[in-house]
Amino acid sequence: MNAHVETNGIMSSLYQGRPAFVRYWAYIGLMLGAVGLALWGGDGYTENGYIFQLVGQDGFMWLGTGALLATGVSIAYSTMRPEATEGWIPKMMVSWFDGAALMVILMAVLTLFEPTSANVSYEDQSNLFAGHVIMTMNVLFIFSAVSYIAYLFAPDSFIGKLATWTAWAGVYAGGSALLLRWYESYLFMGGEIGHAPVSNIYEVFILLFCIVCIIYLQWERNYEAKAMGAFVMVLVASGVFFAIWLESVGQAEIKPLVPALQSYWMKIHVPMNFVGYGAFAVACGAGMAYLTRMWLEARNSKMVKVFPSLEQLDQLAYKSVAVGFPAFTLATILGAAWAAEAWGGYWSWDPKETWALIVWLVYGAYLHVRISHGWHGKTLAWWTVIGFLVTVFCFLGVNMYLAGLHSYGRLS
Repeated sequence: MNAHVETNGIMSSLYQGRPAFVRYWAYIGLMLGAVGLALWGGDGYTENGYIFQLVGQDGFMWLGTGALLATGVSIAYSTMRPEATEGWIPKMMVSWFDGAALMVILMAVLTLFEPTSANVSYEDQSNLFAGHVIMTMNVLFIFSAVSYIAYLFAPDSFIGKLATWTAWAGVYAGGSALLLRWYESYLFMGGEIGHAPVSNIYEVFILLFCIVCIIYLQWERNYEAKAMGAFVMVLVASGVFFAIWLESVGQAEIKPLVPALQSYWMKIHVPMNFVGYGAFAVACGAGMAYLTRMWLEARNSKMVKVFPSLEQLDQLAYKSVAVGFPAFTLATILGAAWAAEAWGGYWSWDPKETWALIVWLVYGAYLHVRISHGWHGKTLAWWTVIGFLVTVFCFLGVNMYLAGLHSYGRLS
């Protein structure tokens, strides 16, 4: 996620010129080191063993070597060609990498509060610390939603900044909680059931909240669309209440993966899928804000001045779909590859696959009529709202009510 930084002063200098350029390539070196470890280091990539290698001596050597080499090369290159430090990609990406690194650091600190191994029980997971962090995230997101609504009535007050800050705090709490659950999954049964925290409906809800907020907060920062947060964060808060209910009925426990999920595809397909879902949620928020502004304009309400223009809201809905549709398309392709490996066929008209295709067609049609036929305005605003309802059924309705090859995603 994009770390929120000041636009001037010392902090700003860290995101310009050589400091940003060198730090960007250091992160690239870290990732290349992780790839090298998976391909050639230690025992190679295994579902459980790789994580232990990554945080062990082999990981330190591979990641450290990658980061040091990339740092040295970037310093030498930027000395010979100073103009290279002005590229837009390092400036854009380094704050995202910083945000991800901060989440990892937070997770590492939070592990200090975990119970000792003698007090860890698979049968009773209530004392694991991730649950407390997730509850903190829930409170922050609900408070942020209330603050954004209050902002509509008091736009000149401090409440707008508070809404944004608490939304960002919720993102970091949620992201570090997911990483902490990943760590916690290795505390049981000698690490045999360790897996990425995207295996059940409770975990992916947390992922979804974070993705929705990250996309929205980028739009708020870049386009000054704070009023849209009252609609986007209400969607997030609604999801938070549903996740709390999931926890109350025993859906928050860490469990072993079913055979179909014991694959590296899970770590790629599921997050990419939820980038699509999250972007579609933000598009829905923009559509609801558009329709609300139209309603206020018809009644000559003074609150209209708080909202972005209709044209800007229309553009933000389109930009959100333009982010989500490629991600969802790639996730669908990756899912087909995973299905071929797990079940022997790329497509089987399973209910989940069928509804994913319907979602893809809904948003593909949205982009088609907008780009090819120039549609704008109220019709497309309703399209984003109805399209998200279809998306919610694909995500929740199919998992909860329809049986199929994806039945492992149903409530148990």
